[in-house]
Amino acid sequence: MTAQADESCHPSFGPDDPRSCEERLEDLRRIFQQINNVNRRQHDSTVRGELIRLLRERRSERSDLDQFDVVPDPRGGEVLVVPGELVIRARALDDPLVRQLIEAYELQPEPVECLDNRVAVLKAPGLGGGQLADLAGALRARGVPAALNYVTPMGIVMKGLGGPEPSAGPAPERPPAGPGEPIQVAVIDTGIAEQPRDDGWLDGLVRPGNIDPLNELPTPPDQFLDLGAGHGTFAAGVVQQVAPGANIIMYRALDSDGIGSKVRLACAMVQAARYGAQVINLSLGLEALDDRPPLALQVALEMIDEIAAANDREVLVVAAAGNFGRDRPCWPAAFCNVVAVGALTQDLEPADWSSRGPWVDCSTMGEGVRSTYVEGEESPKVDPKPDRFGPDAWALWSGTSFAAPQVAGAIAKIAQEQQVGPREALRRLLDGQREVPGYGRAVEILPRT
Repeated sequence: MTAQADESCHPSFGPDDPRSCEERLEDLRRIFQQINNVNRRQHDSTVRGELIRLLRERRSERSDLDQFDVVPDPRGGEVLVVPGELVIRARALDDPLVRQLIEAYELQPEPVECLDNRVAVLKAPGLGGGQLADLAGALRARGVPAALNYVTPMGIVMKGLGGPEPSAGPAPERPPAGPGEPIQVAVIDTGIAEQPRDDGWLDGLVRPGNIDPLNELPTPPDQFLDLGAGHGTFAAGVVQQVAPGANIIMYRALDSDGIGSKVRLACAMVQAARYGAQVINLSLGLEALDDRPPLALQVALEMIDEIAAANDREVLVVAAAGNFGRDRPCWPAAFCNVVAVGALTQDLEPADWSSRGPWVDCSTMGEGVRSTYVEGEESPKVDPKPDRFGPDAWALWSGTSFAAPQVAGAIAKIAQEQQVGPREALRRLLDGQREVPGYGRAVEILPRT
């Protein structure tokens, strides 16, 4: 059963929640409306088409941002890809077929330095997404590892289909850090809002170079929050609520509309591992053509394992399972060495809108998660009833994006306080929890509303 605005406070209401029963009931009503919007619009091709058109229009004048083409997915929906780019293993450049194609299509190979030149991007100006998909398929048929440079469509799903709602009542007090050596958690997302908060939350997070500008699109920008604005700030707040002692490092791999290429994301993942991250949270994901894993992310995970081994430490990647409402794999969560986190309702039952499948390791509450948000006003183009968020805002948001950082935070907290590695911390977190088919182990972490 999904979140419902009943007339009694939830039995999980904890003593540390400063909201009154009336304020919590108001939050439940907002959650119920939010989930209704997701369920009603999730598979509406007209709505998705309009949101994609809006996203493309907003960034059309910005050469510094990732542009994208739309490629129809034979299994339903569409995928977004960087136009004129193919990703291949760099060693494939020695293949005679690849050299012939480079010459025939006038491709320009560019090694990706941040991935130790193990991957190359073939620049193919003028080739659209469909042509690139055909070319990638032809290469794979000859045994050449090749893939499209996919784009994360977070802004479409999260803002357009179920944006945040203001939370009633005051913010909770930040709990003490707890014993033990802090665990470094990397949150790779839209970055974090530049303005420090006055309520004590998000203090100490690394901000320079990873700022979420909140309002940079379109060109010139309007007065409204961008479509993905505040997503990273919200995810970081979730981690800090669960693991107040964690050393949270922010990385900006998505712009403020929630768009970023998989090559850009892969580079951020490797950078975080090299900087010392023990847990990496990825509140993002996509379905791929033919359900093939994105090559750049596959290489990044290989490199992260090597970095961990060379430094005699573990690096555990936690990723959102996706909000596609079906059992197709969502990447990077579906990689076998990534912890895939699905979403449960407020009643800790499977959320219909969550992606699912045997590749999902665990699930936790993803409806109406309460966390830190940003100041600003929503655009009426994506929310018919736009909200205004004030300073030190707290919001309610739904998605596997906000289930994943709960698990990342819980792993960090157990690892810190029980002095174990991240993988053992995950085992202890899930040990004895009930198995939900398609959703992995169900675990309760943040309190329900």
